[in-house]
Amino acid sequence: MHRYDAWLIGMVRSESFEGIRDGLSSEPIFTPQAMAAWNGYGAADPFAIWVKGVCYVFFEMLVRGQSNAVIAVAFSSDLKNWTLGGIVLQERHHLSYPFVFEYCGDWYMMPESKSQRRVDLYRAVEFPMRWERVSTLLQGRYMDATLVEHAGRYWMFAGWHSYWMRLFYADSPLGPWKAHWQPVARFYSKLNVRPGGRPVRVGKELVRFAQDNRKCYGHQLRAMRIDKLNRLWFREREWRSNTERSLGGSNDPFLSPRTDRWYSRCLHHLDIAYRNEESDGGAQGKRWIGFFDGY
Repeated sequence: MHRYDAWLIGMVRSESFEGIRDGLSSEPIFTPQAMAAWNGYGAADPFAIWVKGVCYVFFEMLVRGQSNAVIAVAFSSDLKNWTLGGIVLQERHHLSYPFVFEYCGDWYMMPESKSQRRVDLYRAVEFPMRWERVSTLLQGRYMDATLVEHAGRYWMFAGWHSYWMRLFYADSPLGPWKAHWQPVARFYSKLNVRPGGRPVRVGKELVRFAQDNRKCYGHQLRAMRIDKLNRLWFREREWRSNTERSLGGSNDPFLSPRTDRWYSRCLHHLDIAYRNEESDGGAQGKRWIGFFDGY
């Protein structure tokens, strides 16, 4: 086990959602040395997609000598050997949280641009290396904007002034976006408000990841079960495993740093990017595959 004085990206593999906690990789998928050609020294906020059998992980890359981060990509066809493709998006302002998604045959990216007080949408011109800005979806001091399709609509969770959250909805992820009836979906809290990755479906439940920043920024990650989501109401609570529910609940986070691992200080993002059928030792079973960041 190595120690790295930088944010890096790891992979998670599990046969169940509950097992994700025990499926975090013992090493990051690439080291700081892999980013040296672009003067990069840190990687965070991974979002992954599969295209023609290749897994592409887009992430925020911190660059030496620059105050603003850029968006870069790494890819692999076997989830073991990773190649850094380099920088795919760079602006005059800071970029992070590159939420990527497919819609009507095109690939889109919605990176955070809170210093510009807007949520911008980019489309891949030449996937994965060239992107162009096509529109501004929201105006305001929003961060970590996160999309999910639910009940025939698209929903956007957006961090607002760091530890508040606002909610928007639309018929298309391209907009136009309308504000939810509740002016503020979640009020100020460092415990479980700010988005921390792509929402996932666990059986019939919709689960949203949220940062727990009470101890320090990016300390650990919580999972929130969404109980009500429509144009008028929004309600969520902490997700609990079946074991935790039978024991009466728990205050433990979904994921947290471990002193004996490379992510010994912080872990604040999770993207469950793929769920497939694999053969492992002759047994067929569902596998959850995703990516997280740690420091």
